[in-house]
Amino acid sequence: MSLPQVVSLLSTIALTTVATIIGIQIILILKEIRHILLKTNMVVDATEVAVKSVVRPVSGFILALEGLKESSRFAEAFANFIKKHSTPTPPVDVEGFNN
Repeated sequence: MSLPQVVSLLSTIALTTVATIIGIQIILILKEIRHILLKTNMVVDATEVAVKSVVRPVSGFILALEGLKESSRFAEAFANFIKKHSTPTPPVDVEGFNN
């Protein structure tokens, strides 16, 4: 073989080896990224469950407060209705009491 053929063969072997090593490294990096994404997904799912477990009681408490607020408005409106439609009672004289 001539010198240019030997140089060409060696460079082809070197480039093929480097390309193979780079390909293997890329495959390993992609596997690691997949592993990291799976762990991140599990953390996000756990966080979502935790947030939902906190939000449910808080929203129930807020709804209960809203219900109390509405019931107090209803009681106030009912009391005003009773005051408007009730007959006034005459004052009672109590002996021994002076204004």
